[in-house]
Amino acid sequence: MIVRYKKDKTEGHSSHFNTHGLSEVVVGGDWGQDSTFIRDLDVFIEGVGWKDMGKAFQDRDIIPDNYNERFGPPIDEECRKRGYNP
Repeated sequence: MIVRYKKDKTEGHSSHFNTHGLSEVVVGGDWGQDSTFIRDLDVFIEGVGWKDMGKAFQDRDIIPDNYNERFGPPIDEECRKRGYNP
């Protein structure tokens, strides 16, 4: 997923949680990889645009997988209701 830092609008890609930190995701870009807090990022949602990443999780525009290692948009409406992708 395309993400951007709220502070300086630098864009990168992310689809993995940092399993060694709380509320952190791994972000990759031209600079390499970084781990940052969800609250510091916006995420690009198809058909919606840029949205606060925390709010996107609350609204289930993005959801974790059943291992809580990766995240992404819901595969279908059943996954959105359930709250995780298989």
